[in-house]
Amino acid sequence: MDSHISFPNKLLKVIIVTGVVTIVAVNPFIGLLVAKSIEEEMKKRKWGKIRKDLYYLKRRGFIEMGRNSDGSYQIRATTKGKSWSQNKALDEVSIKIPKKWDGYWRLLIFDIPTEKYKARFALLAKLKKLGFIMLQKSVWAHPFECKKEINVLVKAFGVERYVHQLACKEISAGDFLRLEFEKINNIKLI
Repeated sequence: MDSHISFPNKLLKVIIVTGVVTIVAVNPFIGLLVAKSIEEEMKKRKWGKIRKDLYYLKRRGFIEMGRNSDGSYQIRATTKGKSWSQNKALDEVSIKIPKKWDGYWRLLIFDIPTEKYKARFALLAKLKKLGFIMLQKSVWAHPFECKKEINVLVKAFGVERYVHQLACKEISAGDFLRLEFEKINNIKLI
């Protein structure tokens, strides 16, 4: 989705988290204000715009929407919507860059079975995108704290039992890792 349609993406996340949402046309906020993440945006939007966003999600096949006899709408996320939202969330995973490096290398060590090769390739692609440096085929390094981010990825790819994380202050390949990281990511480790 483009940035100009980020509100429908947030709306979809709320629908996924809450399960089935019932909203009333005269006051759609009743069913949707359960999420603090979109509360401010909801207060600024008119019902017509919210309905337009919902129909956009419906056209994309991300939600199912039915009108009840009392005029309210019942909305639930589809499997396609849940899958798309999860993929979107994975695209948004990033590692925060601190002002000062703590001198520790975060090593990711894995032995993913061949039958899970798609998950392995997806994980490797994401590691490269996040700026990890390959030390060996199944050993990757990053200088910044990333435990939570890696946990999100390995859980999403279904490989959490095959992936292990370590933090090391000293590593024989430290100079190599530092030079490679700085070159690839255009960041000086201070």
